[in-house]
Amino acid sequence: MSTPKDMLAGLVILVVCGYLFFLTTRFESDLFGMVQGMPATLMPRLLLGVIVFLTLIMLVQGYRAGAATALPLPPWRMWATVAILAAATILFEVIGVPLAFLAVCVIVPILWGARSYLRVGVFAVLLPLAIYIVFQQLLGLRLPLGPLAAPLSAVGALF
Repeated sequence: MSTPKDMLAGLVILVVCGYLFFLTTRFESDLFGMVQGMPATLMPRLLLGVIVFLTLIMLVQGYRAGAATALPLPPWRMWATVAILAAATILFEVIGVPLAFLAVCVIVPILWGARSYLRVGVFAVLLPLAIYIVFQQLLGLRLPLGPLAAPLSAVGALF
């Protein structure tokens, strides 16, 4: 008997989400967040809920597709992408979220074969800017901004 397609990946994702949800139960109370009406646990739990929901859809689709014939190894680019994303999360505090996302938005598309450098550049500038506007300005979350703290605060005053 063979397993349905994506079963192992889905189960790993669900276990990781369960562990991350457990970690949210250990958050200390955030009085500033409570004043804003959004506790510190809300956003991570919402994101985990979306991930779990999409994973369950993936598992159902894999079950309907039937048994997997062979499990090929993922391409090396996938492992490189994982390393880049891990490095970006480590660098959030050092270079800030906008610069880390800028680097990811330049490196990952080129790694996967994008050759329209103008499109990659526009994407790499607009995505971090949109993330900054949505999370920092609209939602009021405190993102680490690194060396861009002063210039982005001036831009943020416009919104």
